[in-house]
Amino acid sequence: MKPLSRKFGIVLVALSFLILTGCATTFGDLVRSKQEGKGTSRVYEVNVDQAWEIAKKVLQWEGTGEIKENRSEGYMATKSGSTLMGVWIEPIDIVQSRVTIITKSTGRTIIGLSETEFHEHFALFANGPENKQR
Repeated sequence: MKPLSRKFGIVLVALSFLILTGCATTFGDLVRSKQEGKGTSRVYEVNVDQAWEIAKKVLQWEGTGEIKENRSEGYMATKSGSTLMGVWIEPIDIVQSRVTIITKSTGRTIIGLSETEFHEHFALFANGPENKQR
């Protein structure tokens, strides 16, 4: 009876490991998703510098963790609870920017800011008086 219970224990440990690693998400997963065209994108009438600052405000406003910025690659990343978030900012022209957000949970559900909510908050900041072009 012992060999059977030992095999069962090994299988149980292996399955637990597979389940846990299957749920694990890294920033690399966000990058791959972006390369595959996933995420939610919107174009805003703000330049890249304004878009960058607005994206940071939205993430900070939502109380995310430390924001890791990579301006040269055009993205920032952060974590809120068990959810990783990546924001990419691309210029369309001198007064418009495409903003893409991708969220991935390291658990079963997205906790915190959803992609839709991010864009709703971004639009509020983008339409503020400090971002109106003169």
